[in-house]
Amino acid sequence: MVTYESNNLYQILQPIIEDKRYQAFEELVDSSQPIDMADALELFPTESIIPLLEKLPAEKLTELYPHFEEEEKVKIIPHLNIETLQTLLNRLLSDEQVTLYLTLSKEQRDILMPTLSKEEREAIITLSSYPEESIGSIASADYVSVTADGTVSDIWHKVRQDAKTKEALSQIYITDEYRHLIGVVSLQDILLSKDSDLIRDIMDTDVIQAKASENSQVAIALIERYDLPALPVTDNNGHLIGIVTIEDAMEKLRETAAGAFAKLGGNVAMTGPELDYQYSSFWRMFRVRGFWLVILTIFGVFTSTFVARQEEILSEVIILAAFLAPIVDMGGNTGSQSATLVIRSMALGDIHLKWKDIWFIIKKEIPVALALGVMVALVEVVLAFFFKSGISINVLMVVGFSMITVTFMGGLFGIMLPFIAKRFNVDPATLSSPMLTSIMDFLGVVIYFGFAYWFLSDLLVEAAAVVG
Repeated sequence: MVTYESNNLYQILQPIIEDKRYQAFEELVDSSQPIDMADALELFPTESIIPLLEKLPAEKLTELYPHFEEEEKVKIIPHLNIETLQTLLNRLLSDEQVTLYLTLSKEQRDILMPTLSKEEREAIITLSSYPEESIGSIASADYVSVTADGTVSDIWHKVRQDAKTKEALSQIYITDEYRHLIGVVSLQDILLSKDSDLIRDIMDTDVIQAKASENSQVAIALIERYDLPALPVTDNNGHLIGIVTIEDAMEKLRETAAGAFAKLGGNVAMTGPELDYQYSSFWRMFRVRGFWLVILTIFGVFTSTFVARQEEILSEVIILAAFLAPIVDMGGNTGSQSATLVIRSMALGDIHLKWKDIWFIIKKEIPVALALGVMVALVEVVLAFFFKSGISINVLMVVGFSMITVTFMGGLFGIMLPFIAKRFNVDPATLSSPMLTSIMDFLGVVIYFGFAYWFLSDLLVEAAAVVG
């Protein structure tokens, strides 16, 4: 098979799309990697590629379609004719069927759903009912299940029967007559067993599983922790409704990471999809980014106003201005470090919104934050003493104690913000940098000038006496 780079594909596709050369397009799809072809097609206007997609053979269209980005799929679906939609819905894997179903209009659903089997319809409706961030929303019904009453020979028959339509064959799930999950058999166990062996004798009844209503991060954590090829998913009554494969988990992890980076940069949308340079309009990017910049600007104005009101002490001890930036920055840096560690532990399922976990994190952070504060304070004071001549001991005391306090407060504030966010059902990443940094900027200047008035009050009294 020939592999093309996306930029080469674009050049090859341009005349084919313009002239609607269906045969040439089919041959190019056949000789290209589906993901490369999808990437290249996304560079063209959606309306221009629809006629070519509709002429593709069902097998090739079904292979190509899943590789389009979700935003592109949303653009493509409304333009496809009902016959092409039926082809996709009948041939796609379960998770792609659910995504397609959610994109269809009510009229399209009424026409297309009866073309599916009862089992497929029930699976699509069940999985599409779960919220976006739940395990159910990323689960797939493409698994093989058998009852415990059969033999290994029955499993082989079922595997051969479902091999073309199921994506996960390394684990066979065992259910009772009511579809309760009661065990699992690996492909290795089947290979090592005789055809006459009973399933109930070789199955593992200690099944690691997850509830469909739980957060999708739980599935990712379980798959990573126990090195699972797939995680069975049940409803609240223990009925097996789907699986989350390792590929599904990794895809969700990549989406979560991308969303977290957006939030860390103040680019998270309050409603609607995440910002994307390729798909978000100018006005949407302007509104979302502008909202957060206005919020951060307000914090900045509060901070600068407070600093401006310290004109009296700054005019008498001008050297204080030289240390303001590094001290204030340290609070945000330390807070971001500790917040990131807490958010990561939350995502992996290691800690939860419980007093036991909160107290554990606090006890862990207090000595670390104090030690870090002392360390950076010593570094700051030593550098100030040797590189800034004529600096007084009182000013060094202000710098040292401010650095310790700001670093310590930044660490504590950083570990508490994720728990506060969880308490109010807000994504913890939203309250990380730069929001955390802006808050610590304000607290930093308050702490700094608080120590300055404490240690340097004699200078202000002397200055007032001279003026008097």
